[in-house]
Amino acid sequence: MPNSKLILKKTLFFLGLLWFTGVYFLLVSCSTGYQDTVDKTKKTVTKTTKKLTRKIRFSDDDLQRMAAVIGFENKSLYRSKDFTLLFRKGIPEFLNNECDDVTVANPGVDENLKGFKELPMLPSGQVDNFALAIIGRELGLNAVVTGSLDDIGMLDELRGLVWKDTHHLAQILVSVEVYDTETGAKILDQSFSRKVEIEELDYELMLSEGKMILPDLNETLSDLLKEMGETICWAIEDQTWNGFVIAVDEDKIVLSSGSRSGLEPGDEFEVFDTSRIIEGRDGQRFFYHGQKTGKIRIVEVEPNKAKAVIVSDKGIKTGNSVRVK
Repeated sequence: MPNSKLILKKTLFFLGLLWFTGVYFLLVSCSTGYQDTVDKTKKTVTKTTKKLTRKIRFSDDDLQRMAAVIGFENKSLYRSKDFTLLFRKGIPEFLNNECDDVTVANPGVDENLKGFKELPMLPSGQVDNFALAIIGRELGLNAVVTGSLDDIGMLDELRGLVWKDTHHLAQILVSVEVYDTETGAKILDQSFSRKVEIEELDYELMLSEGKMILPDLNETLSDLLKEMGETICWAIEDQTWNGFVIAVDEDKIVLSSGSRSGLEPGDEFEVFDTSRIIEGRDGQRFFYHGQKTGKIRIVEVEPNKAKAVIVSDKGIKTGNSVRVK
């Protein structure tokens, strides 16, 4: 009997604890907003999971994935201020400062990227991913980032639990794409948006003058850039590092990656065939990661190039990709 009473007490205590926890969670959810709580929790879990995945999954964490931001254009009707310049500068700055395994080169300064200012396009108006991959490989890039400012527009929202009030908002829509140069595949295609409330007086002024007058967007755009930068960082870091063979001369080869990517004399890499091509829709083509073709050892490095000797050869040729053993 004493044991039965003890078990009963523990059971009641446990049930009471569950009830208290449920009530506490309900109060917290009501005070902060249930959806906000879910969104914050989901975002935290996603970040943590991705960080753990990268630490567990890769053996090439000390190598830098080289990237470039090309062709960020303004597709919106708002032309009073060029916000795309903010993204073209802000995304590289964020990645270089906050993304440990990614280095973004500056096409306007980097000698290696001079002339690469526009994306190759198909007649359909889509990015020619195949040509883009070939260009990226020659330049030692692992990824190419592009995007567009799709819209800056006005909208009204009704807010309030009982009495509904109309709130005037400016909405910013931005799209980002990231292409992997080993395959030519798109590894990120995502839209981002932010809403900023407009004061009633500013709204009336816009109506009277017939033009859009935006509020101060510095804080909003900074927050948007951070979210975009983190998402781009995850997409690029989650890809295995690849180097590319750009020349073969008997037992010597040249790679389009060098010391900026973290290569050092003595490093050994496995070489893979990537010459097989898969046809996609709308004229798009993709490289296929194929069989191992050999092994190489780095003997000399420059900032953007490296020379290597062949350790074993099963058909190494120009265009092959290299990976950490």
